[in-house]
Amino acid sequence: MEMEKKNLAIIILAVVLAASGIGNVILAITGGLIVGAPSKTTLVYGFGSNPAALDPVDTWDVPSNIMQHQVTQNLIEYDLSTHPGYELRPVLAESWIWESPTRISFKLRDNVYFHDGTRMTAEDVKWNWDRNMWFGNSTGLLPANGTSWVGFPSSLYFLTNGSYIFDHFEADDDVDPLNFTMVLTAPFADLLDLIAFGATNILSPRSTSFWNYLDLASDILVGTGPYKYIHYRRDNEVRFERWDMYWGFPGYFEVAILRIIEDDTARMTAGLAGQFDYVGGVLKTFIDTFKGDADFHVEDVGEDLCYFYLEIYSGPGNQSGADPQQQRNNATLRRALAWAVNYTYIWEEIQAGYAVEGVPAVPRAMAGHNASVVQASDSKYNWTYGISQARELMASMYPTETFGLSFDLGTNDSIWEGLGLRTLEINRHFESVTNLRINQLLENNFGLIGINLVETIRPWGVYLDTGENTPWEMDIGYIGWCPDYLNPFNMIDPLFNLASGSCFSRINDTSLGGLTELMDKAGNELNRTKQLDIYKDIQSLIYDVERPLNPASHTHISGWVYLVQATHKTALKGVQYNVMTQAEMWKWYYDT
Repeated sequence: MEMEKKNLAIIILAVVLAASGIGNVILAITGGLIVGAPSKTTLVYGFGSNPAALDPVDTWDVPSNIMQHQVTQNLIEYDLSTHPGYELRPVLAESWIWESPTRISFKLRDNVYFHDGTRMTAEDVKWNWDRNMWFGNSTGLLPANGTSWVGFPSSLYFLTNGSYIFDHFEADDDVDPLNFTMVLTAPFADLLDLIAFGATNILSPRSTSFWNYLDLASDILVGTGPYKYIHYRRDNEVRFERWDMYWGFPGYFEVAILRIIEDDTARMTAGLAGQFDYVGGVLKTFIDTFKGDADFHVEDVGEDLCYFYLEIYSGPGNQSGADPQQQRNNATLRRALAWAVNYTYIWEEIQAGYAVEGVPAVPRAMAGHNASVVQASDSKYNWTYGISQARELMASMYPTETFGLSFDLGTNDSIWEGLGLRTLEINRHFESVTNLRINQLLENNFGLIGINLVETIRPWGVYLDTGENTPWEMDIGYIGWCPDYLNPFNMIDPLFNLASGSCFSRINDTSLGGLTELMDKAGNELNRTKQLDIYKDIQSLIYDVERPLNPASHTHISGWVYLVQATHKTALKGVQYNVMTQAEMWKWYYDT
């Protein structure tokens, strides 16, 4: 997640070239010093955001996932070296076998040790999955207090009918310490993909509380991965050290660091000065600069699986007794917003040509993508036409205020801008240059249809908490969504299912043939072809401007998909280029 600051306070104090040839930049950024050049035994990743969570069970954001992936592992994971297919590969499990449609057993890898020195067994794996069940509140007994709440990604582990996917887990170290079994409540075709998601990465029961979440500020993450977690220092770094008892190759670097600089411009400056081995979150306006520098390699990886969108609050006006079907920002308003956005400006100017039209939730490279959906951003339309359509919709809601006004862009613009038909609260992520520029654009675009914006700046973690717990405080939020696993269910259900912590829009369409009915139908459909057809219909229902308005229309407004680049020192090798927004730092090395 890119982060930025409106008033940049960046002082480049010195640039000192170390004998190793790695540049050292001493930066003063809002009072915090970054000093010391990395040696060849230390790998530094210029990181664009503070992580939001230490505990995998409560993690649903990219920065935290990247941090945890260096330390913890799962039974199976996606093989990044198989881009763009991303085949599943065994990790802590050596193999598995389906004993029935609802029973699967895993043979675990032998001689795997946690970073506290204890050996991993089947009962440890069961303990982790039981803990996931507990924080998923599968029994309804989870207390809500300061240390215990429903895990952020818990909705991934429920069927669309509200049943928990898992009935129970089996392990007995006295019988076989390397055999672990899952028993499902019903067949679930995408189980292996779900298991690959990081929320169920295996932690040491000896170093982790079953009943309480790990605290990002004070606790230690203890897993089985190639790096040990040392510490997290907010706005400074996450530090890892190589685990020499790792069951596989432990990595080339003794120390790996996520150097946190949320100020995008400062991070780009530090990167160009040689402060990092790998530069994360490179602004698209800086890509050509890095490409022109012989010290850096920029890999054009392909179209991202993530997409970025505006999430429009579609729930009731408040949470105290309001009709859940009432929508503060109704479908007519949301379609007007969708028409009013100047998408071409986003792709060509804000993203410097390194972005393309957004997708209707499901990536173009994923089965189930509906290429026939016509969004307001479609090439058959332009922004001038979009403004006229948006004004016509606003006039249908405010006929008296807009009486006699032209709908054409360039006519009565100043009058439209002064109408103040609605005032909407829009979020901005603290330190995000991209979000700043998007909001500036939207202030102009929405002003042209009589809508005023009031901006609230929130740190990333605060934004996530607000979206999950009090989303009615935000009318509009810019956000991206990346697949937790490669299935259209994961691109749709977590964002539009009220049971999900990521349904910030609070859409609750229970109309006949509406969103909820279609999602339930897709989740219960075992025929893969029929299931994908339903997901295609859902995409049309939400995003298509040529489809009649319905309660779910434009609860999300898709903006863009990045063309992904990976940027690092030319001499750094072993980087597994991928569009899964993941990094495996232990595989990186310098060719010397």
